Amino acid sequence: MGKRWLIWRRVRRLYLGFRHPATPWWARGLVILILLYGISPVDLIPDVVPLLGWLDDVTLLLVLLWGWEKCLPARVSAALDERD
Repeated sequence: MGKRWLIWRRVRRLYLGFRHPATPWWARGLVILILLYGISPVDLIPDVVPLLGWLDDVTLLLVLLWGWEKCLPARVSAALDERD
């Protein structure tokens, strides 16, 4: 259950960071683009290819969850740390 909690914590921080007023527009746009790519029927590797088709979607979503906070300004990261 610990790893699952880590993912939900990251999703919550992503949501709160997205809604924070000091988050730059380009960081919000990055989230929207990655999520749109995840649900888009047009992919680099089509989803009909077993496992490989989902690998690009999962990779981008994991990069989004774990790497997006590195793009945020320090004050937004500090505000997210306070809410944890």
